[in-house]
Amino acid sequence: MKRTMKVFAGLLLIALPATAEETTGLTEDTIKIGVMAPFSGNAASYSKAEIGMMAYYEKINEEGGVNGRMLIAVQEDTACDPAKGLAAVKKLISQDEVFMLHGNSCSGVALAIRPVVEDAGLPWVIAHAASDSISNPLAPNIFHGLPTGSANGRAMAEFVLTRPDTKRVAIIEHSNDWAHSYSDPARAYLKEQGIEPVADQTMERGQTDATAQILKLREAQPDFIIAALYEAETAIFLRDLKKYGMSDIPVMGTAGTDLENTLKRVGDLETVQNYFVIHSYIDSLEGAGLKPWGEMITKYYPDEQLSTFSFASLGSAVAVVEALQNAGPDLTRSKFIAELEKINSLETGILSHPITFTADDHQGVKGSAVAGFVDGRPTVLRAWGERY
Repeated sequence: MKRTMKVFAGLLLIALPATAEETTGLTEDTIKIGVMAPFSGNAASYSKAEIGMMAYYEKINEEGGVNGRMLIAVQEDTACDPAKGLAAVKKLISQDEVFMLHGNSCSGVALAIRPVVEDAGLPWVIAHAASDSISNPLAPNIFHGLPTGSANGRAMAEFVLTRPDTKRVAIIEHSNDWAHSYSDPARAYLKEQGIEPVADQTMERGQTDATAQILKLREAQPDFIIAALYEAETAIFLRDLKKYGMSDIPVMGTAGTDLENTLKRVGDLETVQNYFVIHSYIDSLEGAGLKPWGEMITKYYPDEQLSTFSFASLGSAVAVVEALQNAGPDLTRSKFIAELEKINSLETGILSHPITFTADDHQGVKGSAVAGFVDGRPTVLRAWGERY
């Protein structure tokens, strides 16, 4: 009798529908997606990434949604602050009961919330924050849909060394994990090429003067400077670099800055004429390759002023929609995660490199292009002097 009961119980478990956790955030006609971003504060320009992503949701909804379901974005402001980020993610998970999370700018926030998300088990596709530590070590439910710091850091150093006769490289960075996620792989690549930085300087977030760091850099006489700084501090650094007559030294920046935004911040082209940034896209902001994406964003957000940040989450959004579609109408969190892990060499039409996820590697984008001003115009480059 006991054996009969055990068999019956086993059959009953097999027949049970998906648990509430597996289908939380779903209705017959909606998929609720939690979107975290710094919609306020001094890093609010990064929220453009999530606005671009939500415009893509609107496009998909207008086309009929995903297997008949509309994508519903539930927004929470993190202000690029870890404490606010923790409050936001807990609200999205427990109160709003979203199906998944998509987005998040600011690696410090993402690192703070990772344990909460991993423990909750809902899918999270990171669309802007680049620190490797967000998705490595591997977590079953966390995916990086853009180049991570290690991919970008290596790409930065590779580009620097394509400039002829570059031997002396200096580094200036914030002291946080986000900056190290760029600078550490850049240092590793330089070391592979037999190059040790001639100077290592730290500039903290919120610092309004870079004089001390620049005087040290001037002593080191670098051929190229790698700068792992957020946008506000980058503008200060470049202005002070010009002030001390060093604007002829090229500077390689991270995906945490935007070429056009940096020009607006500093106010003149001369200050940024030798500034280069990691650029994950197939074209420049004004180029034909990004034009249809920009038109899509302004269609749904007509007051939005476009910057390259506006496109940062779109590649991951393409991957999310593909995985949701492939998971079918009987959607669950597990099915969605399984379909993400099947994405292989997905050309998104916007990223310069394809997206590939596997069960063992959730960091989907392995490279990046670079952008800089050529003849006064933003231009996408493969290498020094070589257009994309």
